[in-house]
Amino acid sequence: MTQFLVYDIPDLHCKTCANVIKQALGFTAGVETIEIKFIERNALVSIDPKIISRKKIKAIIIALGFSAMLL
Repeated sequence: MTQFLVYDIPDLHCKTCANVIKQALGFTAGVETIEIKFIERNALVSIDPKIISRKKIKAIIIALGFSAMLL
């Protein structure tokens, strides 16, 4: 069953930052869709929770150099 998540990413400032996150998550097993809104500074991600956890998504975003908080 698909799980929909929203992460607040306060240090997301531009389309380039958004593309970095989108690319990294796009290559991650279990991630189904990604929508990055740099003006709102958030990421909407749908995942298959049997394959990947929401904590892992947050860890990927943090590893890219951004802070992230699940809303």
